[in-house]
Amino acid sequence: MKISELFYSIQGEGKRAGTPSFFIRTNYCNLRCQFTSGNLCDTPYTSWFPDNDDNIGDVHISDIIHEYAKYKCKDVVITGGEPTMFPHELKFLIESLKAENPDVFITLETNGTYYSDFLTMIDLISVSPKLKSSIPYKTSYEKMHEKSRVNAEALYRISLLKKNNFTDVQWKFVYTGNGDLEEIMMIKSDLQIPASDIYLMPEGISKQDLDQTRLMTIEACIKNGFNFSDRLHILAWGNQRGV
Repeated sequence: MKISELFYSIQGEGKRAGTPSFFIRTNYCNLRCQFTSGNLCDTPYTSWFPDNDDNIGDVHISDIIHEYAKYKCKDVVITGGEPTMFPHELKFLIESLKAENPDVFITLETNGTYYSDFLTMIDLISVSPKLKSSIPYKTSYEKMHEKSRVNAEALYRISLLKKNNFTDVQWKFVYTGNGDLEEIMMIKSDLQIPASDIYLMPEGISKQDLDQTRLMTIEACIKNGFNFSDRLHILAWGNQRGV
């Protein structure tokens, strides 16, 4: 499996924030986020620069499981990049994790542009649809990103997993304040997502960024009954790898 990094830390975002977790970060992404602030995504080494020499490369799934077994923790976060780009490897990884630890709690972080039936095996799907504020305007990736950032069919099928009690789903949006709310409300309405399943997260890749966007994000949550998610790993360590 194409891997960027493997590490043990705490979950920094969403409903399981603060939980000690083993992170499996896959490499490569089908999108190229660049927010209105000018910031690239917080893991550009998996998307904009996936051939970075600091990324691990191809790793056999048995070696990933061996690394996970060192930490004896319950929570595993499969993130990226975009893990669902590699459905066959992802399915085998999930099966192998559950074989290693039947009590494992797996969170999958995804942009929601791919759907596979085996997602029912995930305990929490953390979907982060990319809004217009993520479009990398005036770059060679602008058209590709705009065309690919929303897969309505995949988002709908993921939403059904929660409605049909197959798995838990949280909808986590990077919030810039630049017209994001209108788009979020449209997605909420189209997919009939309850406000209690929606998390807004301030955009930023530094403590200073988050300090500037946190209050307006909290106010949007209060006004609309959404949940607020900070980014604990950035507040604790900055935007570093391996945390």
